[in-house]
Amino acid sequence: MTSPISVEAVGAVGNLVVVDLMNIDSHFLVIRNHALFKQLTAKECHQLNIIGGLIQAEKNDYIYFDKYSLDRLYFLKKGYVKIGYYDDQGNEVIREVLKEGDVFGQVGLETYNHQGEFAKAIKESAVICSFTIQDFESILQKRPDLAISFTKLVGLKFKRLQNRLSNIVFKDVKVRLLEFFISLIEQHQLGQPETVEISNYLTHADVASLIGATRQTVTTLINQLEYDKVLFFDRKKIFVPDVAKLKSYHFS
Repeated sequence: MTSPISVEAVGAVGNLVVVDLMNIDSHFLVIRNHALFKQLTAKECHQLNIIGGLIQAEKNDYIYFDKYSLDRLYFLKKGYVKIGYYDDQGNEVIREVLKEGDVFGQVGLETYNHQGEFAKAIKESAVICSFTIQDFESILQKRPDLAISFTKLVGLKFKRLQNRLSNIVFKDVKVRLLEFFISLIEQHQLGQPETVEISNYLTHADVASLIGATRQTVTTLINQLEYDKVLFFDRKKIFVPDVAKLKSYHFS
């Protein structure tokens, strides 16, 4: 297991690099492209005091692990990050997979122990910026409009997790897998194309963990989808030749 690195270090520590930018305003250009943070003034951006610049985590580097995330929010500028934990048997359990623009860390704005939760860069290197809860709270106290926007963002995040848990309880694994892929392509497709191809950042084991199934079951079902030419899944991409066919598909 790769050792977690404190984000407050500056420079290169292990495989995790904190990129020190020449112009500090470049820090804020990164987050102000986000729907939430674009509401900030230049002064409020500086008050966030993003430490040390942007963090560059190589593939499989931990952005945080357990106690290292107690008082921070993270904004994913580039790449993919998975959030998870290790169960009592040492198996990796994935809670969610994040992409560019997602906010993670202490989204509840409470400094508590994540009980083993980790954030890990996957597929490729990831670029993240980070700031403390205290700095963000000081801005929210003066900006109720921003506080409302942040509450909505967190609410949507928890609603997605709640829907996943509900699906695991009330739907069988075949339906959960199909709905997972439909949701995935809808997040990436622009307009209503008949064919969709997206970059793949997930393994069969990742998908299994996200839908509450075994890797063997997911592999079997994906093989059936490929046999029926509904969906093709490899290490580099997920390809759906006919989106309508995927949405109307029923496993035999």
